[in-house]
Amino acid sequence: MPQVSAMYATPQTDDGWITRVQGRQGEALVVDAHFALPLGFRELVRGRESELLFAARSRLARLGINITALAEPVLDACSCDLRLEVVAAIRAYGMAEHLERLVVAGMRVGRLVFCPRDTRLSSTEIHALIRDNQIQVPSGFSLDAHGYLILRPEQQVFRFRTPLTYEEVHAVAYHADGKELLNRLQVRTQVANIELAPMDGLVTACSMFLHRHCVVLRNLDEALGVHLQATVLDPVSTRGTNIYLEFINRSDQLIVNPTVAATVHPATRREPQHHYWHGGPQPQASAAESEYRALIQVFDRLESSPLMVEDCHRLMAATTDPAALLHGGTPDLLCARPDSPEPPHSEEDASAQNPAPHGGACPTPLDQLPDDAAATLLLGYFPNLIEHAEICAAALRRKVARLCFRRTSFEHGVFLSERDHARLADYEGLGLEVYWCNEARGHIVRHVLRGMRGYFTTSDTVDRFRSALVFAIYGSVKPLNNQEIVDTERLIENLQGLFGSDIAILTGGGPGSMQQVTDTAHRRGLLVGSSFIETMDQEQNKTADFYQTFQARSRQSRQRWFEIASFHIFLIGGVGTLEEIGLTLTDMKLGVIEASPVVFLDSSGGDFYWEGLKTQLERMVRAGRTPGWLLDNILMSCDPDEVPRFYKKTLRLG
Repeated sequence: MPQVSAMYATPQTDDGWITRVQGRQGEALVVDAHFALPLGFRELVRGRESELLFAARSRLARLGINITALAEPVLDACSCDLRLEVVAAIRAYGMAEHLERLVVAGMRVGRLVFCPRDTRLSSTEIHALIRDNQIQVPSGFSLDAHGYLILRPEQQVFRFRTPLTYEEVHAVAYHADGKELLNRLQVRTQVANIELAPMDGLVTACSMFLHRHCVVLRNLDEALGVHLQATVLDPVSTRGTNIYLEFINRSDQLIVNPTVAATVHPATRREPQHHYWHGGPQPQASAAESEYRALIQVFDRLESSPLMVEDCHRLMAATTDPAALLHGGTPDLLCARPDSPEPPHSEEDASAQNPAPHGGACPTPLDQLPDDAAATLLLGYFPNLIEHAEICAAALRRKVARLCFRRTSFEHGVFLSERDHARLADYEGLGLEVYWCNEARGHIVRHVLRGMRGYFTTSDTVDRFRSALVFAIYGSVKPLNNQEIVDTERLIENLQGLFGSDIAILTGGGPGSMQQVTDTAHRRGLLVGSSFIETMDQEQNKTADFYQTFQARSRQSRQRWFEIASFHIFLIGGVGTLEEIGLTLTDMKLGVIEASPVVFLDSSGGDFYWEGLKTQLERMVRAGRTPGWLLDNILMSCDPDEVPRFYKKTLRLG
């Protein structure tokens, strides 16, 4: 099993928001913004407030909106106020006409980042990091004698298909999935040279991977272009092919191929935190098994209550003192929910037959909880439709803060339905913590979001899961031959050699190549995840560090959970793998996921397994039915040593 490793992050606040619009100064709007300071942040920056940087939200910069600080931040014990200037800097994007309607109180504008000057690395130190693959920067980079890393974007620019409406701009700026919408609206165009017109601007991008460092963009020479205020690249989010750079030209002369200088700083090491379901003191990782056993005893005790009549009722119990449950306490509130005459399960047709929540003689525990009780809700089964509505209503009034369920489904075992996944997203949106007392694995796991997708993971891997660079590896359930085993091990070794140990491997969780990948990654100390599907031919991997489950009808929906991966690698497989190939390539074509290198590896030793697919894709490009750039991002090979070379070439890494 992998050793628990620390994550690396930049000391920063969450996004601050506008509290007041002061008015217009020329083409700019002057606003006041407020930032909540994380615990310990005030003491960290005390006496060094001048080293705080304001970094605007990247989605706003990609719209051509520049936000800069007009004064020093004013800090108190737990918050900060800052006056900002907001301007539509890229004229070609047409944001000026939307600015006054868009910029209102409540709009999130960016974060404060602490990058001490004395942590800045020298040119020699940066060069050693690049040489040893501890960071990956764009090809064509330069290092000057003063420790500035000069970054050159790739030969591409991003434009909007059509002028954006106010509704589209508002959705990008305010909606949780605004970046996904922006990715669809803003299209990439390859160019021979990036031409930055006088008094205008554009958006371009490069590939960069920061694992344990952060990069601060600095405007040293306006003659080479001025970068907008989205200036801090942190190690968690700066891992991909589309690291956006937004330039403006303040001169009356054309600028060709703009560049930006940057300083490099080590990120802060954070030891993994424990996120146990009961909210009590954080136990050591070795206590996880005893916590699980204690919770199972609580469930057993509650389900053997006289109120629970055989299997005809669903357990719903709430307590405002969840830690007491682990020490033999009794929940403050307990009752049984009437259910259908059939054994309880989470199918919608069954839950729809349940009596109305207040129509029977038995109220629910949620009815009796006061507002702001922040109680823990224990559920024998994952919530059905009626329970879900009641839980959401209770969450809005902070009656409950977390829920823990014992079983996912009566009919489908550990596998969740599409509607179950939608409910999990609702709980996350309402701020509810969700835990699963998983008897099949003998542990308690927490539902954790990575972007828009949630996985279950143990307390000691929550932070690591959130920050790891993820590779999705697909393949057959059939056993591998000796050469395939050797090449699979070599593949994982090469990935770790290029990107370091802060990576994770995601598979379908079955036997064959998926199990081989899992075992190899674990031996090398890497994090491994599984996206389980309810099938007859696969036995579940019991060692995944993070996982999610899907019922058989949710095959295509399940592919959405592979979106957390930055890279996709296909080992030889059958029609199931072929389906995953089609979904992945289609998602890239449509801009649903990032257009990144895709690898097809064949170590079977016979005729090249992917030859037919290669021929078909080439024919589709010739027929104009597939974009040519998609083929440029594909490697089909028998040699795992070719994979890192292909990544560096395709990503244009130095």
